[in-house]
Amino acid sequence: MDAASAEAERKARLTGLLWGLLAASIWAVYTVVARLGVKAGLSPGDLTLLRFAPGALLMAPLIWRWGWRDLAGIGWRRGMILTLLAGPGFSLLFMTGFTFAPLAHGAVIAPACQLLVGIGVSALIAHQGLTRDNTIGAAFVVLGLIFMGGDSLLHGEGGLTLLGDLLFAAAGCCWGLFGALSRRWQVDPLRVTSVVVVLAFLLFVPFFFALSDLGRLASAGVPMLVLQVFAQGLGAGLVAVLAFSRAVAYLGSARAAFFGAMVPGAASLLAIPVLGEVPGTLQILGIAAVVSGLLIAFGAVRMLLLRAQQA
Repeated sequence: MDAASAEAERKARLTGLLWGLLAASIWAVYTVVARLGVKAGLSPGDLTLLRFAPGALLMAPLIWRWGWRDLAGIGWRRGMILTLLAGPGFSLLFMTGFTFAPLAHGAVIAPACQLLVGIGVSALIAHQGLTRDNTIGAAFVVLGLIFMGGDSLLHGEGGLTLLGDLLFAAAGCCWGLFGALSRRWQVDPLRVTSVVVVLAFLLFVPFFFALSDLGRLASAGVPMLVLQVFAQGLGAGLVAVLAFSRAVAYLGSARAAFFGAMVPGAASLLAIPVLGEVPGTLQILGIAAVVSGLLIAFGAVRMLLLRAQQA
């Protein structure tokens, strides 16, 4: 590899890293805000509506400009698959999980499963080989899931916590598959973000108004609704999808999947002052294992060891 190619690759990795960090930061805040909304009486359906409505209103003109016939160049089949993975299905699974399990579980299990699926599917369909760092990092993530599973069995209420954990796992698998397929199909990040938020809104709204109680939204209060619109609709539903898609484009879905592993520590720390939810011993061990997996997968541990040897 010549100097120009090496420099271009370095810039691409740095750009992908910055986009991934932006997505991870939004996910951490949105996870806490989602749990706060559930505690305030909002349903998973309410939160899903607030997640996609703002982005759909902003992105609909772009879809109109790019064309509905081929769905902005992505195609209806691919667009529908990606929307089902990152749209209402993911949101409802994730939000419903918070009605049964504490924040620390959702903050660990969903990103961990996203990571495992992202690595596995990338190796199968995107032809991205497994590196030694990725394999060891994934092993630490599995260890984190074991700790969380043990916490559910010891402190769960009649299996309901375990049910919440399964919902978090399903949500994480959806997001990991979304990243892998986005990379495989080489979809433009801005276009796929626009398609997902607009289609998600169009698919979900009829069911919401037919089955939901609108009075619950009104009773939540204006401050809570404004908070959810910014954190869910503009943050998680729009900016984070775009940021993650760009990270996938620069880094590949396997590496980009590890950004989700940054969420557990950040979200759990933020939840202490905001929600008053202090992680237990097994939860802390699970968070530590997953974050360690992230550092190993990105080569951070290897780089630190090399620098220590050179010092």
